[in-house]
Amino acid sequence: MTRKTKKKAKKKHAYRNAAPAAARSAPRSHTPRTAAARRAPPPEFATTLASIAGGGGGALLGGLLASQEVMSPESVGLAMTIGGGIAAYTTDGNARIAANGLAAAGAGQLALAMMAHHAETKGKKDRKKDDASTDAPPRQGLGPARVWRRYQQEAADVEGDLGFVDDAYDYDDLPA
Repeated sequence: MTRKTKKKAKKKHAYRNAAPAAARSAPRSHTPRTAAARRAPPPEFATTLASIAGGGGGALLGGLLASQEVMSPESVGLAMTIGGGIAAYTTDGNARIAANGLAAAGAGQLALAMMAHHAETKGKKDRKKDDASTDAPPRQGLGPARVWRRYQQEAADVEGDLGFVDDAYDYDDLPA
């Protein structure tokens, strides 16, 4: 009789990934998991020109209105943004592109005007705080500026009365 050999039972691993790594077959070629984003075709030159004209023309007109103080810079930027947005919504073709440029320029001008206004008010608050802390209490009586102005006025009157002042025609006030 031949003796039967016992088959050795496979050892179960305690963890799921604890098994030895399997031998790799041939290396895989690089395949992206997602499709690469494709670049859209460039716009026509007329479209680009319309956008530049709308934005540049609107910014020029808005700057002119703000500098002539017809409207405040904030209201000019807001009007350009809203007007350009409405025009872009209601028109077609290159007019829509120009209106988009106008709205973008208006939004930029509005943002810059609001930032300038914020910086100006912050600067005024800081100056007020600095002035309040460094100023000495006001002097009582006549200040030095008022005394000096009074001296200059009186000195001119005295010089005129004594004839030391020449007039425009190089004649002395006193008769010879």
